[in-house]
Amino acid sequence: MKREASASRKTHWSRRRLLLKALRWCNPIVWWLALRRSMTGGSVTLLLMGIVSLNIVWGYPWMGTFAACFAMFVVGWVINRIMSPRLKVTLDVPLAVRAGESFVARVSLIHQGRLPAMSLCVGLDPSRRKNGRRDIEMPLDASAMQWIPEIASGATATLEQSLTFLRRGVHEMPPARVESLFPFHLFRSTQWIDSGESMVITPRRLDWDSETAWQVIHTSLRGLAVGLSQGDHQHYVGSREYRAGMPVRRWDFASWARLGKPILREFNSAAKQTVTVFIDTTPVESEASVVSVSRWRRYTDDEDASLERLLSIASAGLETLVGANVQVRLIVPWRAPSVIQSQERNGNLRSVLCEGASDPMPLLMALAEAEPVDASTAQDVLHAMPQAGGTFHGVVFSRRDRDAADLSHLPDLMWLDINEEPRDVFGGMAVSSNEKKSAEVLS
Repeated sequence: MKREASASRKTHWSRRRLLLKALRWCNPIVWWLALRRSMTGGSVTLLLMGIVSLNIVWGYPWMGTFAACFAMFVVGWVINRIMSPRLKVTLDVPLAVRAGESFVARVSLIHQGRLPAMSLCVGLDPSRRKNGRRDIEMPLDASAMQWIPEIASGATATLEQSLTFLRRGVHEMPPARVESLFPFHLFRSTQWIDSGESMVITPRRLDWDSETAWQVIHTSLRGLAVGLSQGDHQHYVGSREYRAGMPVRRWDFASWARLGKPILREFNSAAKQTVTVFIDTTPVESEASVVSVSRWRRYTDDEDASLERLLSIASAGLETLVGANVQVRLIVPWRAPSVIQSQERNGNLRSVLCEGASDPMPLLMALAEAEPVDASTAQDVLHAMPQAGGTFHGVVFSRRDRDAADLSHLPDLMWLDINEEPRDVFGGMAVSSNEKKSAEVLS
């Protein structure tokens, strides 16, 4: 009985949807609005010529002019609808791009219809999205629709357009707007085709010259990297005879001279030490202490300039550590993009591991959807930072002072406050209290 009732209910709703579609199809207002939106300058000219010829004189040659205009108007509209293309859109875009930096999107149009697609104007249309105008910026020359004369059935046409995402996050790519102007540009049939692609937009690139706080932080991170590299000693294992294709690290000339054969010395090095990084996005109680926030452009009123500045400085710090051949583990208490493969989950915390001297893009992608956390969540992350075994090296980027958090269990933690002003200048280089603490840790 229940199955019969559900089947009858589904049949009732399907009939109702079919009736609504039929009424919508037969609605003359809908037809008129669709016709009005599809008219171009050519069709408007034909319509005006037909009206003028109809109102002047009933006779030759005005009747022929009216008939020709009416026939071209009707036949042109029918052909435009029949020749409307069936396209599939694919986008070739980078996996991640920094906010505020332009990139080129390669748009591929695959024609799936039987009839050829002719007289097409194609381009990405960010205004179709709800927040497209606010999040995406397109140059004037790139925002213009590009002309494609013909796409055969089963063929593919490609074009390139430049885009710039203004806000950090994971954004969907704008749909492609396809306009068919066949025949003779009399009518325009428009369709928006979504590709389903999304992009990860990382924090904006740091302004290296105008950030005095970054100069201090950069010096501290370089000192930490140098200290770790000096602790990675190589140990002599033994010597062996050289064979073709073996990597040459150091020749053993004494054994070579004694044995008459090329001999190599073999060394091994200790395991790479990992630096655990946490970005404390806890907001400060008063934004009055924020340094140089006015230099950061706000694209919308709801954008937190202090948070964006913190993430930009932190992303530059991550690049500094990875570039100095330091293995970095970034703790992510917020939602990380699913495209990041090397993620480790521990409860509500995720961590992203990046090898030294590799591409730091996975770390930057983890900052795409960073959001402010409360003080209790930040404290829980700090309590979970120490690792079992080995020497722990931790770095925290924060907008708060070091005294605002309980770090009694982490005496060697490097706390980098982005709002701390340099106190002294030594040899043309800004120095703060973080320099002194990092030097004490390394010693």
